[in-house]
Amino acid sequence: MTYSAPANAYRQNTILGSSREQLVPLLYEHLMVSLTRGALLIRNGDIEGKSAALGRASDILFELLESLDFEAGGEVASRLAALYGYFLQELSAAGRGMDAARVEHVSTMVERLHSAWRGAAASPDLRTLQTES
Repeated sequence: MTYSAPANAYRQNTILGSSREQLVPLLYEHLMVSLTRGALLIRNGDIEGKSAALGRASDILFELLESLDFEAGGEVASRLAALYGYFLQELSAAGRGMDAARVEHVSTMVERLHSAWRGAAASPDLRTLQTES
């Protein structure tokens, strides 16, 4: 018996039912999982697995880049774009050099962003804006 179909359906419903403010932390969570997996696979010498994990992490970063609203986000959006670009460069170099420490460094930075985003999403000011929209 496989549980992947129900798990995938649950995951899809969670994503489709989420607001934009809820989706970014979800993407960060998936990004952190891919980075952790990628670093572990590098340490284990699994080139194929590493490529898949870091490829998934890169896909998520591109999704985050595409979701930026430069008009509404102004300087914050520009800084996030630069940071995501830096992460992509680091992952590319880490993958080529089989450098788990580089991947872990990116993961640490993503964890901080995730924490900050969750805090902002939970702030009373943002919740008020969400209910007024």
